[in-house]
Amino acid sequence: MKKSLKNIFKITVLLGVREGYLLVRNLLGIVEHPCLTFGRILKEKDLSQGILLFGIPVALWFAWIIVLLLSRLFIFGSFRFGFWAKASFLASSLAASIIFLTLGYFFLEVWVRKGGIKSE
Repeated sequence: MKKSLKNIFKITVLLGVREGYLLVRNLLGIVEHPCLTFGRILKEKDLSQGILLFGIPVALWFAWIIVLLLSRLFIFGSFRFGFWAKASFLASSLAASIIFLTLGYFFLEVWVRKGGIKSE
């Protein structure tokens, strides 16, 4: 039992390191050449990297909502949202939407070019 737990922990750490490396590599690739990076992800059929890349804007948006809620609760003691809280929420929503739509655009461009959608 102890040996199998050690094996499971070892495999989990190795998978975490691999996925972390691939995520950083793909993030840098998205900044430099997004079409090539999405092409590589589609070619390798690496669904986990696609989910991680598209999850980044969603995670950033949720993180900012949590920061706003916790700051309101612990600093002000109530959930009253003033102008700056509402403005920062809208700004983070806009930024996350722009990032998500940009990633979606490049993904669809590569997918159509690779033959995902048959155009006449």
